[in-house]
Parts: sequence; C-alpha cells; structure tokens
Amino acid sequence: MTSRNGAVMGRQFPASTYQGIKTAFRRLTKAVGGQESAASITRVDYQRLGRYGRASEGMFAPVDVVADLEQDAGEPIVTRYLADLQGYVLFAKPPAHGDAEWVAHLGALGKEAGEAMARLSEALASGGVVTAQEVRDLELRREIGDVIEVLARIDSALVSVLDAEVQE
Repeated sequence: MTSRNGAVMGRQFPASTYQGIKTAFRRLTKAVGGQESAASITRVDYQRLGRYGRASEGMFAPVDVVADLEQDAGEPIVTRYLADLQGYVLFAKPPAHGDAEWVAHLGALGKEAGEAMARLSEALASGGVVTAQEVRDLELRREIGDVIEVLARIDSALVSVLDAEVQE
C-alpha cells in the first residue's frame, strides 16, 4: 500500500528509491570483486550479501558492512546515493594542505568537465532533452559530482596560497 506522496506505507520514499539503494549496493559489491570477495572484507557471508542487493528481498545492508566495503572499494558508492536522497552532494575532502600543482589541477578540471559535457551531449543528441533514464544510464549526476570534486581541490589549493601569504 502506498501513501499520497507515492511512498510505501511506513516508509519515507517510494519503492523505486529503495530499489535504488539495492542497485547502489550491487555496484559496491561489484567494485570490490563480487560477493565472495566482499564476504572476505566484512562480517557477512556471500549469500547474505547477495540478498542485500536482490530486488525481491526486504533486507538491506547494515551501515557497518557498507562502510567496510566502501573502504575497500575506495569509493562511497552507497553513501553517495544516500547523500543524494537527502539533497546533498558528496565529494572527497581535499588534502588538509592543498598543493599548488596548477597544471595538474587544470588538467583534472578539463578532463572531468570534458567527460561531463560529453555525456550531457550524448543525452541531448537523442531528442534534444535529457531524460530521467539518460540521467541514470549515463550516470550524469556522478559526472557532475566529479567536476565539483575537482573544483573543491582547486579551492583548497587557493586557500593554501592565501594561508601561505598570511604566514610570510
């Protein structure tokens, strides 16, 4: 049964959102080498890990299991999805002491912005509008997040330049 806003009764989001969490978990499991590899990384056996990602199952991965797997994957796949549900953009913190390797910063910005523009162009090429399916299939939000992450590193490097001036 669903409520007026489309959410599953007793839940805050529509069923598709919970399926999205399961999809993110399956991507995380794949990123660490599959269910058996994931089982060696965390406290849960591979059969249960499979159930966490299965659309027909009502159970979800506990946060400590997600934390273990994301640590191994080196990417917060599920956490990023959950942050997005709450309206947040998640990106890696820049190093505490930003660097001044400007050519590398500009190269990374050009690369990530170019990839985002290419994906957006691909979406627009098939009808002149970006559809929800294209946002998912082409991972457009992730591409934009990659650009934001590079800009955060550049901002940190700029702060370091200002901090160095103050110390002189």
